[in-house]
Amino acid sequence: MKPLIKNLYLLIFLSFFSTHLLSSFPNEHVIILDDEKSNTNNSLRKAIDISSIRILGSRSEFDQQINLIRNLLPQKYIKSYEFINTNKIKIVVNAKLLRKKFLDSNLSISLEERSSIAAWILCKTDLNSKSEYDSLINKCENFKKELSELSNERDIKIIFPILDSNDISFLDLEQKEKRLNNSYINTRYLSDESFYCEVTLTDENCYKTYSSKSKKIDFSKKYTSKNIYNLTADSLQKMKKVYLNKKNFKPVFIRISNIKSIEEYDLVSQELENIIFFDDLSLNQLNNNDVIFSTNLLGKISDIQKLFKNNPILSINSLNYAEIFLEFNSI
Repeated sequence: MKPLIKNLYLLIFLSFFSTHLLSSFPNEHVIILDDEKSNTNNSLRKAIDISSIRILGSRSEFDQQINLIRNLLPQKYIKSYEFINTNKIKIVVNAKLLRKKFLDSNLSISLEERSSIAAWILCKTDLNSKSEYDSLINKCENFKKELSELSNERDIKIIFPILDSNDISFLDLEQKEKRLNNSYINTRYLSDESFYCEVTLTDENCYKTYSSKSKKIDFSKKYTSKNIYNLTADSLQKMKKVYLNKKNFKPVFIRISNIKSIEEYDLVSQELENIIFFDDLSLNQLNNNDVIFSTNLLGKISDIQKLFKNNPILSINSLNYAEIFLEFNSI
């Protein structure tokens, strides 16, 4: 019975490992859009656009490469699509092939790790009028819905912190002439980036924070909801950008220690094959609990550090442009 339980744990572990590592470079994107049965081609084109922004990690770079992206043939990059329920269409994009197209065009791409943005929305309600209060609440709900749709498209989690009396007092939002430009945004609420918006019946103004580590809001420039979201998301993804030049590769050895079974070896080998930084991967040596692979490194050592920085399965012991030493954290 014990071997059966051990194998079950191993299968669960391997499944988790595969999902975690490949999430940085998923093979496909599953995108749900509003039903456009009258023009399915528009939906397929929109799915290509959404997938392209996720891979490039930048709305501004997407705009710069719009001619390239507009010439992509949906039938080449769409794996499947189907209409679900009565008002939705599910589209599966071949992200691996699309990513290769951008890399072959010498474009940088982004690690697609799950991130989060805190969107602080202050609805300036007027309690003296029930009708205006209801109208503003409805407007704020639609405002948040639009931000949520943008967040879903870019596959970035969005957080709407609840402004309480402590927040408002600390932010000093009700006294604009005395603003201290302070916020709890990325300390009190765990998020990677953030922005702040004020919504009234007549205006919608958004402001950026100076940085993810800063406690200050920049009130010197106003943005629309769409612009502030893309600006913040681009800033967040910029830290995860990687560049691969296949014409400028470096031969390296990858040594992985603590491999205790054939199953673990097969797993590690398969996953390394799926990492785009490693080209022409081959087994060099299998000795006791150590496995050594030879490969060509396409990119920078810092990109490898980004990839394995928060990986609970493979830990970096040391690395340089000749050798990468990893340790497999087995169950």
